[in-house]
Parts: sequence; C-alpha cells; structure tokens
Amino acid sequence: MIKTILASLTGYGSDRTALDAAVAIARQNGGHIHCLHTHMGIMDASALSAYARPQQHHDLHRLSQEISAEQAERLRHAKEAFDSACVRHALIVKDTPSEAAVSVSWQETETLTNQTLHEARYHDVVVMAREENLSVERIESVLMQSGRPLLLAPRKPVTVIGRKVAIAWKPGAESARAVTAATSILSSAEQVSILSVSEDGARDDAGRASAEHLARQLKWHGVTARVGVESSLGSAAEALKEMAYSCDADLLVMGGYGHSRVREFVFGGVTRDILADCALPVFLVS
Repeated sequence: MIKTILASLTGYGSDRTALDAAVAIARQNGGHIHCLHTHMGIMDASALSAYARPQQHHDLHRLSQEISAEQAERLRHAKEAFDSACVRHALIVKDTPSEAAVSVSWQETETLTNQTLHEARYHDVVVMAREENLSVERIESVLMQSGRPLLLAPRKPVTVIGRKVAIAWKPGAESARAVTAATSILSSAEQVSILSVSEDGARDDAGRASAEHLARQLKWHGVTARVGVESSLGSAAEALKEMAYSCDADLLVMGGYGHSRVREFVFGGVTRDILADCALPVFLVS
C-alpha cells in the first residue's frame, strides 16, 4: 500500500504536474506527500560553474550573485507551487501521521549530494516530472539507484491515477518487480490491461502466453486483467503508448531498463523513449 510519497520540486513549471500526480496517487489510500526542494550552496555552485566554464566566469562575485538570484527564484516558485497545491486540493500540512485524507509537508535543503535520491529510499514512491531545463539523469538516478518505484508525471496535470491501469509486460525481472510494487494500485483499479509488444514485427505467441499467464496470476489478487498483444517494426515505445491510450489508461506500469543504459543509449530503448515523453503518468521500477 502506498502511504508515503516524496514529491521532488525543482522550482520550474513542471512542479504543478508533479504535485497533482502526487495528490492523485495519495488519494488512493490517504497518503502523505513530503515535498522536497534542493539546491547547492552558493559558493559550491559558483565554484563548480566556474570550473566547468572558466572562460566565461572571471568574476566569481558576480557569478555568485547570479546563481543566488536564480536559486532564490526557483525556491520561490517551488514554494508557490506547494502553497497553491495545498489550496487547490485542500491539503492538511502535517509533519506527523494524522487522520487527514491526504496530508503534506515541505522541506528545503541545501546540499552537495543527491538528497532526492537519498530521501527516496525512505518513501513508498517518489514523484518527479520531466523538465527541459534539467538533465534527465536526475530522474534516471532515482529510478536506477533508489530501490523505490518512480512515478513520472506527464506534462499536463492529472486529476485521477489508477482507475484504468495498463501494464507494459515482458517476462523479465524488471517487469515482475514493477507489477509487485504496483499490486495495491492494481487491486483497486476498475480496469487493468496487460500489454505486450513484439519488437520484430512477427507474431508473438510467446508474448501472449506470458501476458495471459500474468493475467491468471493476478486473479489471485482479485484483479481481472485483459490482454493486448501487438507486433511492431517501428518504435516499441510508440506502439506501447498507443495501446495504452487506446485502453483509456490513466497510468502505465512498467519495468525500467531491461537492457543496460549504454545499450539503450546506443540502440534506443523503451525506457529511454518513455522517459523522454509519454502523455500518461508512468509507474517505473528498475
């Protein structure tokens, strides 16, 4: 059961989608959302920037002022997004467990380490959003190293998550872990679809058999799932997304990086493509 949710707030426009996704998943079981905004110390950030681009930064004092102003602006935007979500969703601000349907807390941290990754390990799921101003590696690090599920918010705000769930299924360890982590979501869903894509364009009887096997096992959890199998000579990620859209799904559950990240970078891969873009919230486990 998902009760504790970490929401990573960056101070950019994507914070609203992250917060709305966090609230939507928290509403399933009356969860608590811990909102975290992190930034580096001014001198550390200035030194790092000057080291990376020495030809552009001869005036460390001016550079420090610019970074300080930027970080203050991002903090202000993150806190405004937090305050707005509290009002829009009538959230109770609490630091300890309460009887509230959904509660929320705020933390601002100055650190040189990846505090989001560290804090993620103490929560049932971490919610992040795509942000064009930031590297996708911040999302990948949480997915690959936290040991916790990642809920990746779509670019547009959502109000409901988990009523109609699509599972991206391949008979591998990553997909199995994702289904296990999402068991409470699947058990309360109104509709569950198991989707399998053959990436060579051939008829995939083995893929269908595996998906149907999973459907039979899910019945032991009271979950009735339908199976969809397609063949694709093009992008498996695009075929998977289209299948999920056709199911009217509001959540896609999938395992992350079945191959190494190096192989996915060189040859392409479903995880990398889904991380880049998907109109649905994505529940990922590596």
